[in-house]
Amino acid sequence: MKKFLLTMLAGMMALGMMAQGGKLTVSGTYKGLGDSVRIFLVGANGKMLVQENRAVNGDKLDMTFDLDDAAMLYVFGLKEGQLSADNGFAIPALPGEHAVIEGAGDDYTMGGSQFYRDYEEASNLIDAPQEAARTFIKECQEKFSAGVPEEEINKEYEEKYPALEQALADAVLGYVKAHPDADASAMLLSELGDDTEHMKEGAALLTERARGSLAANMYKSILAAAEKEQASQSLQDGLEGNLAPDFTLMDINGKPLALSSLRGKWVIIDFWGSWCGWCIKGMPKMKEYYAKYQGKLEILGVDCNDTVEKWKAAVAKHEIPWLHVYWDKDDENCDNPIEQYGVRGFPTKVIVDPEGKVAKVIVGESPSFYDYLDEVMK
Repeated sequence: MKKFLLTMLAGMMALGMMAQGGKLTVSGTYKGLGDSVRIFLVGANGKMLVQENRAVNGDKLDMTFDLDDAAMLYVFGLKEGQLSADNGFAIPALPGEHAVIEGAGDDYTMGGSQFYRDYEEASNLIDAPQEAARTFIKECQEKFSAGVPEEEINKEYEEKYPALEQALADAVLGYVKAHPDADASAMLLSELGDDTEHMKEGAALLTERARGSLAANMYKSILAAAEKEQASQSLQDGLEGNLAPDFTLMDINGKPLALSSLRGKWVIIDFWGSWCGWCIKGMPKMKEYYAKYQGKLEILGVDCNDTVEKWKAAVAKHEIPWLHVYWDKDDENCDNPIEQYGVRGFPTKVIVDPEGKVAKVIVGESPSFYDYLDEVMK
C-alpha cells in the first residue's frame, strides 16, 4: 500500500485544541532504516514538537513520544548522515495510541490499537484516487519544469483535476459516512487537503463525539488555515485599483523609509527572505529588470522572518542593489505590511503605479510578472 510521506505537513498552520496528554508508542518492523533515523513530530498547530536523530535497533521499531494533541509523525532513514526521503514512513499520531508498522519503503501497513487498524482500512480505500491525483499534479509540475507554457498546463488542470479531486472526496466521504463515530474518520478528513468544501461536508457527517475528538483537530487546523488563506486572497483581490496601504519600516541603514515617499515611479514591493529559495532564485532576473527600467522603476524589498543579521548578510552576499526595509515580526509597534497586503506566500510582488495605486499582485516567481512589467512600462 502506497503511503505519501508529506501528505499533511503543509496544512498544519492554525491552532488546535488542547487536551489531557498521553504517550504514543510505535513498534513493529520496518526494513532498511539502517542504524539511525531522522524524526519529525509536527503538531496540529504546525509547531515542530520533535526534530531529532535517533538510533534504531536494526529493523525493529521501539519509540515513545509524549503528546498533548493530534500530530503527524515522520520517520526517515539516514544514509551517510543524510535524510533519505524514499526510505521512511508517515503516520497520524494521537496520545494514548499504539502504532505497529510493518513493511519497507512505500509498502507498509499500520496496525496496533483500534485507531490505527481503522486508519489502515481507510487508507486502503482512498489509496487509488489519492495516487491518481498526486500523479497528475506531479506530471503538471514536470511539464512546467520542461518549459510547457503555464496557460497550457492551467487549461489541462482545469479540465482534468476536478474529476480526480471528486474521486478522492467520494472515497473519503464514503468511509466517513460508514464510520461516523470513528477517530480514524475525523483524521481522514485532513487527507482532503485544500478541498475544504468536501472537508466541511465530511465534518457534518461525524458524530458530535468524533467532531470533538483530538483526531478532529487535524482537519480543523487545515480548515482554519484555509479560511485565513481565503481572507488574505480577498484582501489582495481588493487591493488592485486602490491606493496602496502605506507603511514605514527601518531601512538597511537604520533610517525610517515610508512607501509613500516613493510616489512618482513605478514601485515593486518585494516580500522576500534569505531563507526563501525561490526569492533568491529570482534575484538575477529582478536585477535585470531593475537596470532595464532604471529611473522609471523602484524596488522596495521587505525582508520577512529573518534576523537582522541574516537579512543584511543576504543583501550583501547577493549584491541586491535596490531599497531594503526590515519587518520585525516580534515588534508589536512595527507596521505590519504582511497583514496590510495579505501576504500568504513568498515571494509576493506588489506592483504599485506612480500615483500610488496597486496595479497587480503576483505570488511566486513567475514569468507573468516580467511580462506584465514590460507591458506597463512601455
